[in-house]
Amino acid sequence: MKVAMLYASWEDFGEPWSTPQGIRNEFIARGHTVKQYNLYHDNGMLPPSRMRRYSNEGINRLHSDFSQGIFVPDIILAMDYGPWDALQFDKKYFPGVLVLSEAGDEPQSHRQHLAKAFRVDCVLSPDRQCVQRYKDLGCNAIYWTHHADTKLFYPNPNVPEIFDCVTTCGPRGAGLTEQVKNALGDKFNNERYFYGADHAKRLNMGKMVFQCSQYKEVTRRIFEGMACGKMVITDRLPLETGMQDLFTDGEDIVYYNDAQDAIDKIRYYASHDDERMIIANNGYKKVMANHTCVQRIDDILQLEVTK
Repeated sequence: MKVAMLYASWEDFGEPWSTPQGIRNEFIARGHTVKQYNLYHDNGMLPPSRMRRYSNEGINRLHSDFSQGIFVPDIILAMDYGPWDALQFDKKYFPGVLVLSEAGDEPQSHRQHLAKAFRVDCVLSPDRQCVQRYKDLGCNAIYWTHHADTKLFYPNPNVPEIFDCVTTCGPRGAGLTEQVKNALGDKFNNERYFYGADHAKRLNMGKMVFQCSQYKEVTRRIFEGMACGKMVITDRLPLETGMQDLFTDGEDIVYYNDAQDAIDKIRYYASHDDERMIIANNGYKKVMANHTCVQRIDDILQLEVTK
């Protein structure tokens, strides 16, 4: 099978976007042929200004390859967090091809993704409520929740646990993360802008991985933290998100209600290793069984069968 992937990347300049790369690598591992068409200008060549700019060069190149028979994919998969769009990205220009749009960063980017939804065969959304909105509007959509790339995120015994709790989410929750930091001091680490293996290493440096959502959304950090074998503690999301259906409080994850609840639970589990490790192990097993690149590719291939 041939797969064309559209995603933005500065991979050759040390700033890879690991999410589409993990999907790409899983396709390749299964024997499929994958060709990337960059959503950044100049095929992702970093200019002296280091300014990043979306471009239609990639989709135009894909259409040219398709029209001339140079590369005729069975699947076109666009992965973007919302800003990119082009009228050329339309199933009518690629007859016989399964055209998919991965709606990353939903629900916050739902309006941006919605414009593309009517031009593709299916939207892959990580937000259960957005899936229903697409369907209500007559668009085909499936719940394609977040996952962990286990080639990057895995328990690493060579990385020392130097923090009780670590996160890379930055300031969140209208001061919540700052309150947690003030209470826990150096035991709580919150630094941002790590990529790929560096991000995995950072998560492995804590006994626990902390998450605080911005938009009451399910995020990749939860799955990636669990894949590293860490107990994840995160804010309690509304039932409508389906988060509680994915992970059970006190069994394979820990939810907190506010800053003080988070502080109390971090302190408790930092000093109760056996309880923390049971939860961490349960979360790890659940992610391995249900939420890796393997399962997400299975979802896509099932769409190919039923198209």
